Formats: sequence, structure tokens, C-alpha cells
Amino acid sequence: MPDKYAYITGCLILFIIWVFIFVRRKDLQQEMLLASLWGLPFGFIDYFLVPTYWHPDSLFGLMKKYGVGIESFIFIFCVVGIASVLYEFLCKEKLSRLSHHGRPHYWLLIFIPILYIVLLIAFPTKAIYNLMIAGAIGSIITGFLRKDLIKQILFTAFVFSLLYFLIFLFINFIFPGVVIHSYNLNNTWNILILGIPLEEILVAFFAGAFWSTIYEYTRSYREKKML
Repeated sequence: MPDKYAYITGCLILFIIWVFIFVRRKDLQQEMLLASLWGLPFGFIDYFLVPTYWHPDSLFGLMKKYGVGIESFIFIFCVVGIASVLYEFLCKEKLSRLSHHGRPHYWLLIFIPILYIVLLIAFPTKAIYNLMIAGAIGSIITGFLRKDLIKQILFTAFVFSLLYFLIFLFINFIFPGVVIHSYNLNNTWNILILGIPLEEILVAFFAGAFWSTIYEYTRSYREKKML
């Protein structure tokens, strides 16, 4: 199977998971959809990763022409939506308003992109590592301001990175050599875990950590066990 279908195949697997959770937990649909829409503009991050970090084939060759493709936005839409509700879905918890919730706090959704841009200006050839740093800082800030969310942050970081790792293993199986073909390993740590770049696993870890509680923090919610 041509490598040009590898990225979209990974996206479709994530989309199937997204739809499964969305259908199974109607109480999480608003959180999931809103978080996915908040994350959608982050699809442009691929522009800074191509071609220094990777140069994947994509539908209609958009990645090579413009640095972003259809897959860029499907991917981030699904990643953010899944990460935002993974803890509630697996631990059978639901949202509950804080007793003194006040007004929404959207500043983190503005601060993190600005931080990423600043890091890009300072380290333009380290876009993937800048992404990890931005995600880590966003997670630390959230945990510092909302200590009740630390468990959720850590749980999602580990579970989502494991889920991403398993999906990547499957993609590697049906598209042999896709990593060698699509990644500039000389510009990475060149550490592969069962054929998967370590950077990919860490990005999934910090993405899961940051997006896991973005809705709870922004809209002043907490988690409680379902009855």
C-alpha cells in the first residue's frame, strides 16, 4: 500500500475512536466537540515541522506543496477531542461545576500558542521539541492552578501516549518503512522504540497531558464519579 495513505489511515483510526467515544458518552459530547474545535487551528503546526522534522506523503500532495494537508486538521481534531475526555470515559466520571466557578478562563488557549511561536523564533529548527516544551509548560501551569486535576493530567498523558503508540505500531505494520521514508531521523534524537521515533511518543504524552483538562480548567469544571 502506498505510503501516501499512511497519514490519513492514522487519522481515520483516530476518528473511529473519536466517534466511538462521542456516541457512547452523550454527556461528554459538548466537551469533546468544543475541545476538538479549539484544537483545530493547531493543525497549522505541521507547517513548522515540514520538512525539517518530517515530510509525509499526503492526499493531493498538499503537505509537500504547503506544509499542511487535510490530514493535519483531522489529526489534531481527533487527538484533542479524545485526550479531552479519555479520563472521564475510562474512569467512568462526569463533569461537575465548581461551587465557585467564576467566569471562563480562556487565556491558556492564547498563551500556549504564543509561547510556541516565541520558542520557534528562538529555536526555529527545533519545532518538535518546542511543541513538547509548550505542552509540558501548559500542563504544569494547569496542575499548579488546579491541583485537583493533576491525577487526570498524568493519567491521560500515560494512557493517550500508549494509545498513540499502539496506533503507530499498526501503521508501521501495514506501511513498512514509513518512518524511514517520512521522517528526517538525522534531525531527531534518532531513538526508535519498536520502530517509532521517541519524539512521537513524547509529543503524544505532552499533548495528552495538556489537552486532558483544558475544558475543565477553561470552563471551571471538576470530575466526579458517575452513579
